[in-house]
Amino acid sequence: MEINPRQRALRAARRLVPTPLRPKVRASAIRHGLIDPPPFQYPFRELIRDTPYPNYLWGTLCAAAVAATLQYERISVIEFGVAGGNGLVALEDCARRAAALSGVKIDVYGFDTGTGLPKPVDHRDLPQLWSEGFFPMDADLLRRRLKDARLFLGPVSETVHEFIESSPAPVGFVSFDLDMYSGTVDAFAAFEGGLDLVMPRVVCYFDDIIAFSHGDFSGERLAISEFNERHEMRKISRIYGLRFVMDLQQWWVEQMYMAHFFEHPKYNDFDGSNRIRELPLGGDQN
Repeated sequence: MEINPRQRALRAARRLVPTPLRPKVRASAIRHGLIDPPPFQYPFRELIRDTPYPNYLWGTLCAAAVAATLQYERISVIEFGVAGGNGLVALEDCARRAAALSGVKIDVYGFDTGTGLPKPVDHRDLPQLWSEGFFPMDADLLRRRLKDARLFLGPVSETVHEFIESSPAPVGFVSFDLDMYSGTVDAFAAFEGGLDLVMPRVVCYFDDIIAFSHGDFSGERLAISEFNERHEMRKISRIYGLRFVMDLQQWWVEQMYMAHFFEHPKYNDFDGSNRIRELPLGGDQN
């Protein structure tokens, strides 16, 4: 079979580029149109390489892919806990990329006090780690950087209800980075309203659940446990084995969860994440 010049060049490049550098070179080649991007299909290994917020991009890609399969025209993605704004700026970019690949429109929202962390209420808010005023924001500077995202400033206990009352598109991905138990509990109001507010499954990233001093009885983990105790048909569960699915040894894969809304009218609809349809018998057929 004759090899065209493009294939010959790609083979030569693979021989010349050291293995550790190949993911970055491949990502650059895709961006410049030199090679075709991988198919828009879970688990999106290739699409998240060489990005500073792989957790945000992966969650947004998952939400967009499921939304396309379930025929949602528009969805929402959220960052609770914006701080200086780097994550929200990145989430805008993730939304644009996922929208271009999926054809689903994606609205971006950010929630923060705008003045830094509130005062910890008690031990559940991990006062050994967080103090009032940590992570302040220059709101004017951030707004100039943002293109499409809507920024809600003020106590999350109030602004989350403002968000709900605005009738947003169904939520598909949420980053919880409010640090404290109390703020996370407030943010969970987004999961406790009508089912038109959410997709049947919502990919979640929890920023403060690993490393020193984080445990099951304070902070975000305690908020998750109590949410699950309060609801029989709505549960938040870790996405198990993701580091094997993604073949990645990275911190964020241990912090990805999924909120399940079992009574959602679309919960049992096929969502496109499983493409395996048959497993034929292998081996010697004689």
